[in-house]
Amino acid sequence: MSKKYDLTALEVLEYLHQVEDSEFSEPFSGYSEEEIQEAEQRLGVSFPNSYREYMMKYGRHPANNAQDRMVEPSEIGSTYEYLSEDLDCYEEDLEGLTEEEKEKKALENVNYRLCMLPKEEWYKITEDYILIAFENQGCWSAGYLRKDLDNGVENPPIYISTEDDFITYKKVADNIQEFLKVIFFMSMWCLDIAYEEEENAWATLKEKGIDTSKMVLEGVHFCLDTENNILYGCDVAKGQLITLLIADPTWNDEEDE
Repeated sequence: MSKKYDLTALEVLEYLHQVEDSEFSEPFSGYSEEEIQEAEQRLGVSFPNSYREYMMKYGRHPANNAQDRMVEPSEIGSTYEYLSEDLDCYEEDLEGLTEEEKEKKALENVNYRLCMLPKEEWYKITEDYILIAFENQGCWSAGYLRKDLDNGVENPPIYISTEDDFITYKKVADNIQEFLKVIFFMSMWCLDIAYEEEENAWATLKEKGIDTSKMVLEGVHFCLDTENNILYGCDVAKGQLITLLIADPTWNDEEDE
């Protein structure tokens, strides 16, 4: 059986788009140059060409919002903006307190520490991130490090929040293409032809003739069985296969039950 590894994000999107009778097969468009430029001017940044090109060609594709959400240009914001809005209640708590009492609160909660610093010194606690995606229930946000955009990094990494706040972030993908694979992997949940293999996932891959050595690296990986048009998606963390999703046009969930 013929297998294709190391699929690009657009190859995964092409697979999703060809699934008949799904929301992914519907016509789509991208955002205009003007919409991208307006966001850049509002935020004071220049987006990487890789991100701009994707959003202009595929930005409105349903797969971008089926599970988690790539936000439209007009909705892109920065973590410093969100923090500025959230800190009002913390600032009120500090009113009338002694310096000693303020310091105690600052030790208890990092938001109080931010309140006690001018914005130009927030970098001592957290950097500013330009947020381009959100989890469907708002549990995480992801985006570019503003500093990378300011420095003109050609295809910078994407960072994701880890503490359900706008303060603590870690790198989740080396570039926008790798991050889109994460978005598309999650969107597979929305396909009627897709299912999760919960038990013996590694054994299932081997049984299907898939070279598991190509699927064990950290992050999301795909393998396309080109002979049967079956897509395998793996989410791997610390060498462990967390989730195996299989999109198989011949699969029937009623028969499976």
